[in-house]
Amino acid sequence: MEQVIEFFQRLADVNDWPPRWYCGRWTDFHGWLYIVSDLTIWLAYMAIPLILIRFLIVKKGVPLSGVFWLFGAFILLCGLTHLLDAVMFWWPAYRISALVRFLTAGVSVATVLALIRYFNDAIGLRTSSEYDRELSFRQQAMQELSRSNEELQQFAYIASHDLQSPLKTIVNYLSLLENKHSDKLDTDAQRLIDVSTAAAERMRVLINDLLDFSRVGTQLEFVQIDLNTVLAEVQEEQEADSRNTDAQIDIGPMPTLLAHRTDLKQVFQNLISNGLKYRRPGVTPRVTVRATDEGSEYLFSINDNGIGIDKQYFERVFQIFQRLHGRNEYAGTGIGLATCKKVVDIYGGKIWLDSTVGVGTTFFVTIPKVIKTSKHYAQTHTLYPAR
Repeated sequence: MEQVIEFFQRLADVNDWPPRWYCGRWTDFHGWLYIVSDLTIWLAYMAIPLILIRFLIVKKGVPLSGVFWLFGAFILLCGLTHLLDAVMFWWPAYRISALVRFLTAGVSVATVLALIRYFNDAIGLRTSSEYDRELSFRQQAMQELSRSNEELQQFAYIASHDLQSPLKTIVNYLSLLENKHSDKLDTDAQRLIDVSTAAAERMRVLINDLLDFSRVGTQLEFVQIDLNTVLAEVQEEQEADSRNTDAQIDIGPMPTLLAHRTDLKQVFQNLISNGLKYRRPGVTPRVTVRATDEGSEYLFSINDNGIGIDKQYFERVFQIFQRLHGRNEYAGTGIGLATCKKVVDIYGGKIWLDSTVGVGTTFFVTIPKVIKTSKHYAQTHTLYPAR
């Protein structure tokens, strides 16, 4: 222990040895060959860790970065030993040289252990050619998925329009029958006409809702949308229901987003109309809409004082055609919240709710300030970005 303490106390003491020029019989050629070689090796060893450090800084998310740092430190210390070997021709710092070599040994052992530890992980890393092959497969899958989606949208559009035509015929003939022969129809016949007409109307609404659902996310043309204007339109469209029930819609300041106007309007229209529709008997409906800046995204909350939703149905309500109440209690097709979720998912946000039965419900929606759908990403990004 005393020797260790003495070693560090005399770390910079060079009086115990002469400079290396005076150790043995060095010729000028031999000495300078040794010095120039050591300095050249040192410069090369200095360049390698600097390149590695720049690589780690520029290339974010490099796997096994710890091994890179250890390897860089190992190379740096190896170079330092060569620098000291050259310096000791004039300054015999043998103690400092011994300490640097000891540190080099420790870091080299740590580097070897790290390489052994992460060897299997390194073997599992894919090469650029493997990434290119996977990217090619994914692009083919995306193209196939895109083609399939387009076919489904065309099918939904054509099928819905084909369904609209016979539906209009049924409604028109029922109306004609009622108008021409109303004096000859008894109560049961009139009831059958009314039921059939109501069923046809429900079918019409369902078809239109399905069309809206199929169109969500198909538009890539984003423009600046002032949500204050959009929500003012929604509030105006709900005016009739609000007036009939003395409902209150309180909308706070809203941000501006670069998005598709119809998509955003559908989200808020469905959530606000649900807050007015699922009201408690004898309670004046109240819907409050607020927006909060969360840095990279906006958090919207839509709160109502309606009937509430049981916790076991929190996920189910976002599934298409899922209804928690009969048509006699509350009208609807079970597509509204599914449409909201589809829009929010495509925009890279989240939608969830908190509710207490008999008290009310709050829907939360996050939407990124910079919206990137998968189609936008495919159009504007490459695998290896230029630097």
